[in-house]
Parts: sequence; structure tokens; C-alpha cells
Amino acid sequence: FGHPADWRPRFAEAYRVELQAWIDAAAGGPPAGASAWDGYAATAVAEAGLAALKSGTPAEVTMPARPGLYD
Repeated sequence: FGHPADWRPRFAEAYRVELQAWIDAAAGGPPAGASAWDGYAATAVAEAGLAALKSGTPAEVTMPARPGLYD
């Protein structure tokens, strides 16, 4: 399959919606976008992936309960 040299038009609406959600949150609306907890979870998944790669066996992703701050 070919792909266009400029991929931005394909995602223009998604970027517009994402930016508007951020603006709405900055204006006092509910938080938008990823949180620090999301970053923590992504790191836990990446660490498990690296452990699995190193050992050659599946690795479990273990995380504590999400703090109430993120509810």
C-alpha cells in the first residue's frame, strides 16, 4: 500500500479535538489527556516487556491500586 507524503490531513480532526479538550480543561473543565498515572502504567508495561524480552518468557505487569487522586 502506498501512503501520502503528508499524513497530517488524515489526523487533522483528531488533533483539533484533542487540542480543544486541552483548552476546555485549561479553562476550568474536567482534566483532559494523559495523567502521571497513565505514564506510570506505561512504564510498568514497558518494564514487563523488557523483562519478557530478556527472559524469553511472558512477564506479568504488576501495579498497585490506582490512587484516588486519579478518580
